[in-house]
Amino acid sequence: MSSEEVEIRVVLDDREEAEEVIKEKADLKEEIRQVDSYFVPEGRDFFEVDPTKEYLRVREDETKNEIGYHLCHFDEDGSLSYTEEWETEIGDAGTMKELLRKIGMVDKVVVDKRRKIFVYHGFELVLDHIEGLGYFLEVEAKDVEGSVEEKRKKCFDVLEDMGLKWKPAPDTGYPDMILENCK
Repeated sequence: MSSEEVEIRVVLDDREEAEEVIKEKADLKEEIRQVDSYFVPEGRDFFEVDPTKEYLRVREDETKNEIGYHLCHFDEDGSLSYTEEWETEIGDAGTMKELLRKIGMVDKVVVDKRRKIFVYHGFELVLDHIEGLGYFLEVEAKDVEGSVEEKRKKCFDVLEDMGLKWKPAPDTGYPDMILENCK
């Protein structure tokens, strides 16, 4: 069964100031390091499609490992609307990655991130430090009612409510940004 993820991602003007504001107004849920290994089928590189519409990922962190397939849906203007996600926990991430290689999947990119995850009135605020990219803030509607468009607007409202200063982040995933930097 899939779940629907509605989130926005921004670059903060002053990360340290923003982190202080978030710490005052939201509850810290966890701090975690995640290493995401992305795979593509041999002969069908998901990342050659612009924008990337699908991702196959093995995620490793201190508490669990999981495999996930994500299918992105875009608005008419090309901006990300929401993502359908199919994820399940796995035992040994190394074995899963080797299994994927054995059935013809190819390693594409690794995203190494440190996350501070906060909860705030039905939203999850995630301060990310991405190795090779820098700092970002994701705001995800977790327990929020409304259409996809309404949820996205409410995510931006959270930034306004907190008084955070920000700039739009690229409307692509972290793996896309890393691959772009490697060109």
